[in-house]
Amino acid sequence: MAPHRVVSFALAGLMPLALATCERREPAARSAHATRAAEGQELVVAAGQDEFGLELNRHRLGMYPLNAGVCEPLVRLTHDFRVEPWLAARWAYRGDGTYRFTLRQGVRFHDGRVLDAASVKYTIDHSVATRTQYSFLDEHSAQVVDDSTVDIRPGRANTRLLEQLVHPTYAIIAPGNDPAVHPICTGPFRFVEYVRQDHLTVERNESYWGEKAKLRRLTFRFLPDDNTRALALRAGDLEAIFDVPRSMVAGLEHTSGITIMTAPPGAVIVLYIATRGRGAHARLADPMLRRAIAMAIDRRTLVEQVLDGYGAMVNTVNPPTVLGQYASRVTGVPYDPTGAARLLDRAGWTAAGDQRVRSKGGERLTLTLIAQPSGVDRAVTEYVQAQLARVGIDMRVERLDPAAFESRLNGGEFDLDLEVPNQNDANPAFLLALRWYSKSSVKSTAFLAAGPRFDDAVEQALSAPDHETLQRRAADAMHILVDEEVAAIPLAGIYRIYAMSSRVHGFDPHPSKTNQWWSTVWLAK
Repeated sequence: MAPHRVVSFALAGLMPLALATCERREPAARSAHATRAAEGQELVVAAGQDEFGLELNRHRLGMYPLNAGVCEPLVRLTHDFRVEPWLAARWAYRGDGTYRFTLRQGVRFHDGRVLDAASVKYTIDHSVATRTQYSFLDEHSAQVVDDSTVDIRPGRANTRLLEQLVHPTYAIIAPGNDPAVHPICTGPFRFVEYVRQDHLTVERNESYWGEKAKLRRLTFRFLPDDNTRALALRAGDLEAIFDVPRSMVAGLEHTSGITIMTAPPGAVIVLYIATRGRGAHARLADPMLRRAIAMAIDRRTLVEQVLDGYGAMVNTVNPPTVLGQYASRVTGVPYDPTGAARLLDRAGWTAAGDQRVRSKGGERLTLTLIAQPSGVDRAVTEYVQAQLARVGIDMRVERLDPAAFESRLNGGEFDLDLEVPNQNDANPAFLLALRWYSKSSVKSTAFLAAGPRFDDAVEQALSAPDHETLQRRAADAMHILVDEEVAAIPLAGIYRIYAMSSRVHGFDPHPSKTNQWWSTVWLAK
């Protein structure tokens, strides 16, 4: 797909919340050529940073944030952010926040045990115990009805459960299994080996319930350095690269035997703001200062020149598509550096004489920014830094490894946080409830919370009776977050870029990286 200079998202609606039984469509049969080509194949993919060692992710080995196809959820996220049945053959909403799932028959775990309702209950209970769930589930949420039927009900009002269960966090694991060590699941690939900071290897599940993977073996190599990944691809040491930096696209696409592919936009570059910062990081509690920052950043130039067209103009913190016709309710803060300067003056941050950095009471206006490791292009960080410098704000960038970044984020040791959050489920209020809602279980929310009005709007979205109402209420909450409170600044929707050897076939890039599916991929000889 050739990049566009500026892209507008289509405001297409999503599938309405299913209140009746739904059936899964069977996958199409693969070609005889692909079947023959698959025998004995191994695909090696460069995956950047290894984030499985982080506290939040260690119980999600092979699931999140890198999905290796080892485990599967009850329902799956489609490319257009809809819900389709998967391990659950059908579901029905029974009222009072409860969904009843009927499991697919004939599914077995990698160790041969049969998938049953007790497996689902174990998975939900495990996600609660390890605090990896975000759907207000508790130890009473999953109730076994019979061997093939299970009811799931959040401990607090949340009618968005169905749309959230597509997340790999809720992939079903075998009873008694510790996925932090050796995940035993039902997926098209089975776990082989994980060496921290080096590689994760899986192999084809020959007893898979559905269409078997075309690859025999799949290895993800953790190579944080961009140049190292590119050299390895050119040398033939691997066949694919995840998340190619925009700055390296031109060099790779002009290399013989390498193809550049892009996923439809499923992520947005977001500048998170410490609205509830403490001590040295309390300055952005001032809404005038937050709005001045938003007004100082020229987002169109960011998309057109810094991202080289591999981006989209957006006002929302997730792809506008998920809000449907209501995305236009979120207008964003317009670029106005002159207005930003006036706001800073009103807030008491002035520039005297030839001073380049504003100050107040002898204190310089210096802010600390941390950036998501391997997720944010350095050029984007430098661009934001330069834009703020033009209005007299000194932004100091601290580049951290994943563990240090997580520690600083959860400890509130930042003013600004630059990340590229993915739309990982079918719920338009997903990121809103996860990152800025004061009752979220995410630790950093204590420093990012957008206030009581926003909380009320999120709760209205989570209790919406149908999908259109959900979209409208989520848009209302996002309007408060972005337009009124300026607790977050969406900078650009982005394409996810992959570099592939020309031998790679059948790769269908998913807009949600964490829901990428590998079983259709095969290698030409």
